[in-house]
Amino acid sequence: MKFIIRNQAKIANKYIRFAKWKIRKLSGRFSELIYSEIYINRVSAVPAVYMATVKLGVPGPDIIVKAESKDLNKLWSMLSTKMKRQLRKQSSRNKY
Repeated sequence: MKFIIRNQAKIANKYIRFAKWKIRKLSGRFSELIYSEIYINRVSAVPAVYMATVKLGVPGPDIIVKAESKDLNKLWSMLSTKMKRQLRKQSSRNKY
């Protein structure tokens, strides 16, 4: 699987590795993932608010998931649950 990372917020690399690990784990469960693009922006500077957009390449229309939070750990957990839900929807659509 191919990863494209756009880290415009200049967050630490450990968060990028964690996001890649989460997506790899999902690709093992849902084998239809082709690629993923991760875009990370900083919305505000004083209370550091981050916004992440993940684009998952699947057969058919791509899945786009967005979330924003002050805490990066919460951000990735929100994105993970949203990605699982959308991939479940996508796999159930492809079965019929």
